[in-house]
Amino acid sequence: MKKSIVLVILVMLFAAMNSCSGNADLYILNWGDYMEETLIDEFESLYQVKVSYKTVGSNEEMATEIKKNNVVYDLMFPSDYMIDKLIQETLIQPIDFSLIPNLNDLAVVPKLAELYDESGFSDYVVPYAWGTIGILYRTDVQGLDACLESDGWGCLFEQGDTYKSGMYNSPRDAVGAALLYLGYSVNSEDAGELALAEEALTNANFFAWGEDNLKGRVIDGQLDMALVYSGDYISEYFTAIDDEREINFDFYVPEPTNVWMDAMVIPSIAQHIDLAHTFINFLLGSEVAMTNFEYIGYAPPYVEYYDDLYESMAEDYPGIAAMFDPYPDGGLREMYVYGSNERSESIANILERAKS
Repeated sequence: MKKSIVLVILVMLFAAMNSCSGNADLYILNWGDYMEETLIDEFESLYQVKVSYKTVGSNEEMATEIKKNNVVYDLMFPSDYMIDKLIQETLIQPIDFSLIPNLNDLAVVPKLAELYDESGFSDYVVPYAWGTIGILYRTDVQGLDACLESDGWGCLFEQGDTYKSGMYNSPRDAVGAALLYLGYSVNSEDAGELALAEEALTNANFFAWGEDNLKGRVIDGQLDMALVYSGDYISEYFTAIDDEREINFDFYVPEPTNVWMDAMVIPSIAQHIDLAHTFINFLLGSEVAMTNFEYIGYAPPYVEYYDDLYESMAEDYPGIAAMFDPYPDGGLREMYVYGSNERSESIANILERAKS
């Protein structure tokens, strides 16, 4: 009888361990369409390992995933403000830079380095990509380009009765955009300013709320304009060229705007730490990195790769080269931080009330 009980307990423990660690050698959590996935096959072949790769649609989903017990992730790609939160909650660990020799040959773009050094998480991150938020819009909609040029953020927030507009279903992006529209800091904690941001979101009469699908809805003509990330525009531009489709969309960056950074981080409970560092190092190798950056469409955070891509873009596609620079000279930029749990809860509530 005792042997049976012990056997049952052992089976249950094995099942629990297996559900957490699975059969892969490395567990990665990333955004959708945010890596050239053939590179994962290349890594598996090169190192004779198995990679489990999962994607999510928001930073909040990413944070929820690493708190679950069914999968222990070894590497993830959150954004600046979520990195701030994960550090506060001790959910990620410092990077061992000695295990990433490819970094020795790279320099982070100085303007970006200044922004995230100020945020206090340099020891925890290997930058992956950076960019801005802005407005993707249809160029064949009469008067829209003039509206954006004259009113900037005001066109998105004040012309909901004239144009079909879309807003990101994310507290950071939606409330941040509203604060920018009002001329406030994206990190404002002032109750009065946040109340005005809620009012702006409520009154904007957005046609749709979404996430990564917003860019496609503009391209398909379901929306006239929408808040998107800069890389969304660039990737859609090159996709249209590859598909030989007419390019009837453009990207407008109001001033001021937000500069964001996504980075590679290692969760505190990661089980394959050395292999996670090996994968980071693999992604930073010159040939692999250029292949990946060309695919995702976002600005590389490293001077060497950024300069190569910018020069080729300026030569072949001068019309979009300016959109590739997240922090042009004279631009007004600010990086989002998490702040306090109270503020995070406040802006989440603001978004839910504005949507309802």
